[in-house]
Amino acid sequence: MRLKIIAGNLVAVLIVGLGSYFYVKSELEKNLGAQVDQDIANESQLLARSWRLSGLEFVEQVRERANTNEVRGAFGALDESSRRTRAHQQANSVASWFQDPARGRGGRPDIVLLTDETGRVIARDQDINRLNGTSLVQPLPSIRRALQGNAARDAWLKEDENKLLQVAMAPVRNQEGGVIGVLLVGYDISNGFAEREAEVLGREVAFLREGSIYSSSLDQSIVSGLQSELFGEMGAVTTAALGGQPSSPFTTSIGGTEFVGVVAPLPATPSQQLAVAVLGNKTAQTELAAVSQVILILMAVGFIFVVVYGFILGTSIIRPIEQIEEGVLRVVNGQTDHRIDVKSTELGGLAYTINQLINVFTGVEETDAEGRSRASGSNWGGAAAPTTGTSPSPGGGGGDAGGDDDAELAAQLAAEPAEQYEARIYQEYVAAKQAAGEDVSNIPQDRFIARLRKNAENLTKKHGCRMVRFQVQTKGNQVILRPVVIR
Repeated sequence: MRLKIIAGNLVAVLIVGLGSYFYVKSELEKNLGAQVDQDIANESQLLARSWRLSGLEFVEQVRERANTNEVRGAFGALDESSRRTRAHQQANSVASWFQDPARGRGGRPDIVLLTDETGRVIARDQDINRLNGTSLVQPLPSIRRALQGNAARDAWLKEDENKLLQVAMAPVRNQEGGVIGVLLVGYDISNGFAEREAEVLGREVAFLREGSIYSSSLDQSIVSGLQSELFGEMGAVTTAALGGQPSSPFTTSIGGTEFVGVVAPLPATPSQQLAVAVLGNKTAQTELAAVSQVILILMAVGFIFVVVYGFILGTSIIRPIEQIEEGVLRVVNGQTDHRIDVKSTELGGLAYTINQLINVFTGVEETDAEGRSRASGSNWGGAAAPTTGTSPSPGGGGGDAGGDDDAELAAQLAAEPAEQYEARIYQEYVAAKQAAGEDVSNIPQDRFIARLRKNAENLTKKHGCRMVRFQVQTKGNQVILRPVVIR
């Protein structure tokens, strides 16, 4: 029975727990995956806007530096060597200015340089001789806009270093407002740059140039697979994006990880065909559904609780039942004086009822706390059970309130020989029963006397007296044996 109780509850916990787990998990995976699909196109547009706004801020910062007297003063040197030295110093000064975290550019620029009014490099930061005299008009056509007096931004593929730079340019003017040169500041579109963009966006970002991924926020183990995908099976989509046509959302699996992505042209890079891929890690997103595993943990806790509680509950029911069963078997096997004693709120009443039933079939009397005996039935193994009524008289006498008559009665009963007393009480009891109209054919003398002695022995022990004898009395239609305590 104990196992049935535990097993039934375990099955209920299992069905509810697993049902809840699979339902919640499937719903979370479906909704989280759908969220990535829906958001990825919007997030590509967000990156484009972020790129434009960041570029405008970048241009404004370069314009601010180009309009300072310090930068303008670099062009006032009397000879070429002095001008180079001053330009180099100012380039380093501007680089230090941008390195301040307050500028929000992520560190020192990869390049800062000053050109003359024709677009030839006067000097750059760090290395005074590097790029000296190099014309930027061909590799960076948008510099013409700065030479014409308009700030500009672009992407510059610096082939000698194999770097792809995001650059901002602003004209340097003399006191009369004429353009005397250009200040150019550039940052590498590096993996770190991509990681910063990805952190803001909450998605993976990869910057693409013709034929390859230039930088990304992805692990290097995934980059090669993504490159093969974008420039292999999806080559036409990537080429269109490099040409200015954004793609529709697509799904691809790389190294066991499923991505949802969009490839779109990178804005404000007229000198280079560049694109950016925004990728949502669908696998990682749906893994958030693992929070549903808390249901499995709670189910395991429920299993433990069911086992422990079921064992305790089952034991509290089974043990009394086993005691009742054992007691009944003992009575069946001949121990008719045995009674079931079960300390159980739930089954104590059943045990008491069974004891009453045993009394009915065996004719055994029960004595209550006051010494009164109750006949359990008219048949007790062939003998009717005598019924005792009022409490024994206290103090050494019988009768009511311990009067003189009671003391005299107690003395008379004590003096009467036992065999004579027992025979007399039996005859008086049978006569009283007959007078009350009851059948006395089933009251054998030997069983009656045995019960009489048993009751007397119990009351003697209870009251600590010398003996207890009985007096037959009739109250209404009921014949009782009234105990008399003899001190």
